[in-house]
Amino acid sequence: MTSQTDHTTTTAPTNRSTAQFRFGLVAMPRPGLDWLELSRRVEALGFDSLLVPDNLDAVAPVVANAASAAVTERLSVGPYVIATPLRSPGHVAADAAALHQLSGGRVEMGLGAGRPDSKAEAERLGIPFGTPTERMSHLEQTITAVRARTPAVRVTVAASGPKMLALAGRTADVVALGASPFADEAEVARMGRVVTDAAAEAGRQVVLNTNLSAVGDDIPAWLEERMGLTVDKLLATGAASYLPGSPAEMAETLQRRRAVTGVSYVCAGVDNADRLAPVVELLKGR
Repeated sequence: MTSQTDHTTTTAPTNRSTAQFRFGLVAMPRPGLDWLELSRRVEALGFDSLLVPDNLDAVAPVVANAASAAVTERLSVGPYVIATPLRSPGHVAADAAALHQLSGGRVEMGLGAGRPDSKAEAERLGIPFGTPTERMSHLEQTITAVRARTPAVRVTVAASGPKMLALAGRTADVVALGASPFADEAEVARMGRVVTDAAAEAGRQVVLNTNLSAVGDDIPAWLEERMGLTVDKLLATGAASYLPGSPAEMAETLQRRRAVTGVSYVCAGVDNADRLAPVVELLKGR
């Protein structure tokens, strides 16, 4: 199965379209989940990274990351992504340095200007959230602080709007493209070009990353209830966040999408681990 979107007029970001694939899973510790066993299993399945969302009511990402690093050997760990308006640049830099040390350098420090619900979290913490311009400035200061303290830390920046995409291109090692779940490949490619153009102007290269909303030929009920996602809607829009078909078909789709969009780093929720693992095996080193 492949997307029905017409890609004939889409141009890929030229410097990343043949980058080797990387695969990550996103998970959050919760009661009843053996986090250490999950970390070991994610590594055994061949994934490159295990990443943790930032949520005020859950286990802090860097704590979960440190635990994962302690029981694995090659798995990269990191937050996906830290809401920087809720922390000082020095605080984030200190956490990044500690995680870098404890993990033996296996860190992907995900940073962003805050999710839509981060404003409510800022209010709960009694700190100002700031305007979009202020939050972008704070994010850039945070990236600078992280790199100054621990230059070897790899920085991921999540971005969606043009200004954020350009900032990410100038400063990040990996850019997580915050496209709508219904965005087609042409839209993802457009976002990727903003990033890679900004990176080229700064004399840098970046890896483009996206997060899959659904993997396989059916969608869990909770995704339909929470996000309104259905197979029919995703197919109708040619959604690049949907990866249907057999493992071989999924692998073919990802290779084609890489050529179109430049995206070589693919993440998904941890509940897709078993469905995505055969694809990881097929595309390792490619």
